[in-house]
Amino acid sequence: MFISSVYHHIKTSTIGLFICFLAMYGHRAKAQTNPRVNSDNFNAWVVYNGQHLITDNFGLHAEIQIRRNEGFSGWQQLLLRPGIFYKLNKNILATAGYAYVETYPYGEIPIAKTAFPEHRIWQQLQLTQQTGGVDIINRLRLEQRFFGDAAVGTFTNVRFENRVRYMLKANIPLGKTSPWYVPVYDEVFVAFGKNVKYNTFDQNRFGIGLGLNTGKFTKVELGYLYQYVQQRNLTAAYSQVVENNHTLAINVFSSLPFKSHN
Repeated sequence: MFISSVYHHIKTSTIGLFICFLAMYGHRAKAQTNPRVNSDNFNAWVVYNGQHLITDNFGLHAEIQIRRNEGFSGWQQLLLRPGIFYKLNKNILATAGYAYVETYPYGEIPIAKTAFPEHRIWQQLQLTQQTGGVDIINRLRLEQRFFGDAAVGTFTNVRFENRVRYMLKANIPLGKTSPWYVPVYDEVFVAFGKNVKYNTFDQNRFGIGLGLNTGKFTKVELGYLYQYVQQRNLTAAYSQVVENNHTLAINVFSSLPFKSHN
């Protein structure tokens, strides 16, 4: 009953994504009447995302993200996200883990004076389906975020926030036997809790690219990512800062098992 309930919950979450879209665009329309400053940036993200089985059901989630600003010239963020996952069935993964994030001053309107740390605890459910040869991925993630002091760069004066994220992704094959495919995805981020003031709608990411299945356990994707971010702070003139981040995204995915696969 539990697995059936979880499956139904994630499968119907596409309705939730539609509602999030309505909320996002409604929020953006409302923001047009308030003072707002737009910041445009060009970034490059290189990501390794590993899902490595250790037993028949348990495995290691290993993720490294190197995020650079102004192409590859300066730092935007470093993210390390390990975790442990459990296969509820062949389509559903439940994962929990820890993440370390180092955020640097970047862009036209930096959110911090110096690089500062963030520690996260996170939990997620992921459902993978196939419809007409297209792989559909639904991912729901909850994060508990602990921010260090962005003024001095130390893990002091800690600030706590919650955030929920929902991603819908489709991998569209370019032919029945072709190893090439087109990944298309969108992810909505909503922050909540008493410490969240100006960025309840935190950000949205839309991406499209070209993917290649390079083997039984690996694939590589190269594409464009548009990241719309509402900063949590206001400017000295009490304006909301919105980042329009245009990003070159390079993703490597691996499901190579750490157990014997005779």
